[in-house]
Amino acid sequence: MGREAATHSFDDGARALNIDWGTNFDGKQIQRWGEALGQTLVAERHKQLELFDQGELPECKENEHELLVIGMDGGRVQTREKSEETGSRWKEDKVLTITSCLKGDGQEKPPVKLVTTCIATMQDAHAFGKMARVEAEKRGIRRAAEVIGIHDGGNWIDPL
Repeated sequence: MGREAATHSFDDGARALNIDWGTNFDGKQIQRWGEALGQTLVAERHKQLELFDQGELPECKENEHELLVIGMDGGRVQTREKSEETGSRWKEDKVLTITSCLKGDGQEKPPVKLVTTCIATMQDAHAFGKMARVEAEKRGIRRAAEVIGIHDGGNWIDPL
């Protein structure tokens, strides 16, 4: 349900769930449930960030990844309201992906993607940096045999 609410319009998500599960949901139900789930996840992330600020790192899985690939970038999003500072409707989002992989051989056998997690925010780079660090710790950055960072070297990314 969460995936449908996050990746489609609520009405399309309801239609997909109704086809898959034989249910009779409408878009408003999916919206309410999706937004409630989103608020729960935001509260959980906020708690993890508070613990991080207190010096407590999040738990991570015991397994060691052969390869962890971390991608980070920013983009531009047009919003409805204009910024009071700039007078523009454009704001920057910040996005992080972390993918665990089985290593390839560098020749004919490419790496095999296992799991990808994503975080994104419209907050500033400082707030995003903490979110990125917590997610990397949860994904086992310290236990990974190899870590590769992919980014464009933006002025806010390099310090992170």
